[in-house]
Amino acid sequence: MGSIEEQIERKGLELGFSNVGFAAVRDYPEYLEQARRRPNCGIFADADDALLVRLSKTRTLNPWARSVVCATLGFASIDYPAALRRSVARAYLARAYSPQPGTVHAFQVEELASFLEGLGMRVERDQFRMPQRLVCAEAGITTYGNNNFAYTEQDGSFVILVTFLVDRELEPTGPGAFGAENGCPEGCDLCVRACPTGAMAAPCELDLDRCILFNNQRFAPGAQEGIWASMGERIHGCDACQEVCPRNRGVLATAKAKDPFLEALAEEFDLERVLELDEAYYDSVVRPIMYNYIKDLDIFRRNAAVVLGNTGDAAHLPALRRARDACGNPDVLKAIDWAIGRLEEVA
Repeated sequence: MGSIEEQIERKGLELGFSNVGFAAVRDYPEYLEQARRRPNCGIFADADDALLVRLSKTRTLNPWARSVVCATLGFASIDYPAALRRSVARAYLARAYSPQPGTVHAFQVEELASFLEGLGMRVERDQFRMPQRLVCAEAGITTYGNNNFAYTEQDGSFVILVTFLVDRELEPTGPGAFGAENGCPEGCDLCVRACPTGAMAAPCELDLDRCILFNNQRFAPGAQEGIWASMGERIHGCDACQEVCPRNRGVLATAKAKDPFLEALAEEFDLERVLELDEAYYDSVVRPIMYNYIKDLDIFRRNAAVVLGNTGDAAHLPALRRARDACGNPDVLKAIDWAIGRLEEVA
């Protein structure tokens, strides 16, 4: 049957994961130090119980754990419909990040966890227990990119990281602490130059306040009016830095498979309906591909208003004015007024 590590890897590959590896559990003080050097990261790093502080203390907060089982779930092979891709990043169209119960990707994660439990292990599956990109790099199944994404050979940066803490000593598969490499070409800064809002001042740096996804997912902090005009038609994430990356050139060129569900959804996707979002349209069209991060429907409405203002199409003015009359949220109203002002200039 092979070693326990071989059994786990084989099962992971059988379930459709592109890579499986193992890393020792430790604390990651360098992770927190690096994060604190980035602009506007205080919301996640300053308080004693802040997210990045907790991620840096994996061993301290999980003293029972001995190893991390790491796996990658690629979504690079799909030719995502352009009508959706303009507004929603591929990771969310793939429904692979924090997959919802009952979905294919949720089944893959659940089955691998069940397999580990069947081997007699205690298993904790929680992406907020460790810095996943660092741990997967230490396990040798990913490398770093200048755009802050993890990369695999098969999927480029179009990959979701899945990690399990287990109470079994497993043989590490990678370089271990401080051995992870940046696999980008020396001197390459295409991702920096491609960032629509200037959120990347240099390779491997990120200013959260200027990041499109960070602004997409909340009212405050985030929602910086100064970058709205640069956000284009993006209402849930951004792939700009990944699309220009030379390490992704091959996987993007060979992305030919069609997703029938997305092809059907693309026919129903309408930014004006997101602006005037009701529960029925949210459940049938928005939630399946944009359920991450955002729980407040008014944030979707705000995002849609900004996007409509960026289209340059004055035909959207009636919908914006109708939404303005019905709006009771001052944050949404601000975006609607901004969009109306932009489109009235071209009317």
